[in-house]
Amino acid sequence: MFSKVNPKATILGIIAFIIVALVTYFMPWIGYVLCFFATIPGIVLWHKSKESFGIAALITVILTTLFTNLATLSAIVVVLLTSFVIGQLLKERATKERIFYVTTTYLSLFSLIALLILQATHRLPVGSTLVQPMKSVLNYLQPSDIQQYGSNVIESYNQLVDNLTNKALMEFPSYIIVTIFVIVLFNLLITFPILRKFKVATPIFRPLYAWQMPRFILIVYIITIVCLLFTSNSEPSTFQSIVLNFQVVLSLCMYIQGLSVIHFFGKAKSMPLAVTILLMVIGTLISAMAPIVVLIGMVDMMLNLKARIKK
Repeated sequence: MFSKVNPKATILGIIAFIIVALVTYFMPWIGYVLCFFATIPGIVLWHKSKESFGIAALITVILTTLFTNLATLSAIVVVLLTSFVIGQLLKERATKERIFYVTTTYLSLFSLIALLILQATHRLPVGSTLVQPMKSVLNYLQPSDIQQYGSNVIESYNQLVDNLTNKALMEFPSYIIVTIFVIVLFNLLITFPILRKFKVATPIFRPLYAWQMPRFILIVYIITIVCLLFTSNSEPSTFQSIVLNFQVVLSLCMYIQGLSVIHFFGKAKSMPLAVTILLMVIGTLISAMAPIVVLIGMVDMMLNLKARIKK
């Protein structure tokens, strides 16, 4: 085993990871930006020697633990895990889309499990504490306001606030997954061109118009919507939490499929690229358009709109 260790690469890898840890510890926001690039030495090290990567990762985690800073340790562990997953998938010659989805899945599972453990050990606040700032912003009406608004209005308003905060709390895991989804996407877009300079073979993303979500995602999404119709906002439950989280994540998949259709339409009709981009930007930035884009994605997965547009 030790005969396969590359001493020079191991030392350089440890130095790179420790620099990232130090910057994250003393200047967190700069450190988090640096983490986008910190997977590069890990992936390169994994390609040179898996044993060197293992030793560098172990020493880095031990040294980072000495900082006694949970945020810094979490950032380094995420960087190491991401480096391992992407590095192995690159060795397997996986497509960029598969690397994207698999990495998002691994990091999401790790983040959610870590969050549960940290909350169980009281290292992080529980959900009710996390949504307390939202309640403060919404500013409950007090009993002293009865004369001005009436008791029925106050009761209805407070119930609305409770429903909103309960829903936000139940959907919190899906927000984590969506955030990781975006972070992984930016990481791949930023690091892959740099990795090629280190002679690490990396695939390229297919154009957006060529993306096609598996049809089973649509089936699961429809089942989720149906299940959501039988849940009650006034009586939150574990089942409702699961359904809501599935809805948020799968809606993102439908949304991406809808954008793919819009891009395909512009390509098939030889529309100027600026017009196609404008349509996608409108569908992204204008909240009222988002459900329409989701619907387009659903219809495409049911009826294959792209084939009809092409004809």
